[in-house]
Amino acid sequence: MPWLKMAKLLWALPCSAIGLMVAAVPLVLGGSAKWSAGALEVTYRSSQGGCGKLASRLPFRAIVFGHVIIAVTQQELIVIGPHERVHVAQYEVWGPLFLLAYPAASFWQLLNGRSPYWHNYFEVQARQQSHEANSLRTDA
Repeated sequence: MPWLKMAKLLWALPCSAIGLMVAAVPLVLGGSAKWSAGALEVTYRSSQGGCGKLASRLPFRAIVFGHVIIAVTQQELIVIGPHERVHVAQYEVWGPLFLLAYPAASFWQLLNGRSPYWHNYFEVQARQQSHEANSLRTDA
């Protein structure tokens, strides 16, 4: 259903616009971008030039905004890509509300004495679904 795919792209578009603005940093510093399986994948250059030095200081290895995945290196994107693709699907469901729901889920876990990242509903779901996807790939 092409209209459903378009609806998901449009619903997540405000978040994707943020992703494009964030992606400008690694791209200006010599990173690369490619469209793959319904998302723009942006990576910092793997060399230790200006881009590599900045990437080594980031508090994350990858981050997603809508249909934009920003990873530190192409190699890391290969490893954690399935996890990040679950986040893309979450943006397709939640749209701009994801920008409120994700931090609210983290805050809820913090209030309950748990890790705001590891126990966040969206992260738990991404780990489970990406693990299942990896299991299916290795079983085939």
